[in-house]
Amino acid sequence: LNLLNKLARNDTIYNILVLFEDKIIGFGSHSAILNKLDPNLLFGTFINLLKKDDDYIQLKSAKIFALLALETKSGASLVDPVEVFAWFALKLVDPNPNVVDIAIQILQSILAVPAYRLPFYETPGAMNGLIEAIKNTASNPQMQYQGIYCIWAMSFVEGVAKDIQRGYEIIPLFIDVAKSAIKEKVVRVIFATIKNMLLLAPQENIIPMLGNKLLNLCETLSARKWSDTEISEDLDYIKQELAKNINSLSTFDEYASEVKSGKLDWSPPHLSEQFWKQNASRLSEKDYELVRCLGRLIAANSSTLVLSVAAHDIGQFVKYCPAGKKFVQENGTKTQIMQLMTHEDSDVRYQALLAVQKLMANSWIN
Repeated sequence: LNLLNKLARNDTIYNILVLFEDKIIGFGSHSAILNKLDPNLLFGTFINLLKKDDDYIQLKSAKIFALLALETKSGASLVDPVEVFAWFALKLVDPNPNVVDIAIQILQSILAVPAYRLPFYETPGAMNGLIEAIKNTASNPQMQYQGIYCIWAMSFVEGVAKDIQRGYEIIPLFIDVAKSAIKEKVVRVIFATIKNMLLLAPQENIIPMLGNKLLNLCETLSARKWSDTEISEDLDYIKQELAKNINSLSTFDEYASEVKSGKLDWSPPHLSEQFWKQNASRLSEKDYELVRCLGRLIAANSSTLVLSVAAHDIGQFVKYCPAGKKFVQENGTKTQIMQLMTHEDSDVRYQALLAVQKLMANSWIN
């Protein structure tokens, strides 16, 4: 450890890292020695090596850190992992896919330590990097599985289960991956994660799950024959929980669920004047949560159907809730809708024009 903290030559560091992993870690006779060492020296040595401008040294040091964390869990809990997870946030978006692959393998090991799950989740950029890596792994089922496994490990933390859908729209991603998954184990870890989200945070997750048509997918997948019985058991549990709640949703709950899912369609609430008269003001609840969702869809979605419906809904919102005009203007949604007036699709242009007319109106006459 002292040598690793002093040496400058990379080739010598390579040799010591290999020696340390091969001869020290995993040998029961050495566990007592490792547990007696100052955690700051033991773990700090490999954290410092993450700063070296050499991928091999960084990846090998991260791997040894993970192995030490598993072998000396009491010592690992005394070490602040902020620098390690900041390093992961960078490596998960590395242009070299091999680096990303190895980083996910190491992360899977580290997240076996419960104390590290929430700190990783809260690391700026870490979850974005992990999710982006999962999206890019369609041709690599093993890497896809390991990435989702990391999310499964974190889903045992109640705070993560409550926040992950709101913060990262994880349900639509899981649905897309499950539909095209080649390996059973990918499907298994997806629905094991969803089950955790339902168990620990039903209030936060049931509506977006219903809005994304997860129940339909569960019913479709339940018709398959799975060699892994856990998949069938988890699917049955999720189906039962969603079915119990679908009948208790109000029309506004269904609308909110659809908006949060991002998959807008001309379902009845959008076209009902009565619905808007009764519920327009509710779009301003929770600091205009639903208005913000519609604004994000207008700004980032390429579907002409979604753009048309979102523009229409903003128009109905300001028609029946004139006080909301100021917010729509200040958060940039008005500008985005005005840009849609030159969209190539005629229905998008039409809905944008109607919305702008309502935004520009001085008053609303009941």
